[in-house]
Amino acid sequence: MNSATLELVGSVRNPFPSKKRKEVIEFSEEITIKTILVDIGFLPSEIEYLIPIVNGTRTSHDYVVQNNDHIWISLPIGGG
Repeated sequence: MNSATLELVGSVRNPFPSKKRKEVIEFSEEITIKTILVDIGFLPSEIEYLIPIVNGTRTSHDYVVQNNDHIWISLPIGGG
């Protein structure tokens, strides 16, 4: 069994039943960030606005999660 840490950053909506903003996700087969986000309760229409960062590097929603990855989910920030 593999696992990765998923952490919601800033004002990202929290779909976790526990209401914690950081959870360990376990998986036994290949899985993408997009699949994890849908599985935990994000709507497909919301996902395009979320920014995935894996182990400190911004990546795509189609990234295949690896054992022990740390995934941060953030929203874009703008100003002006």
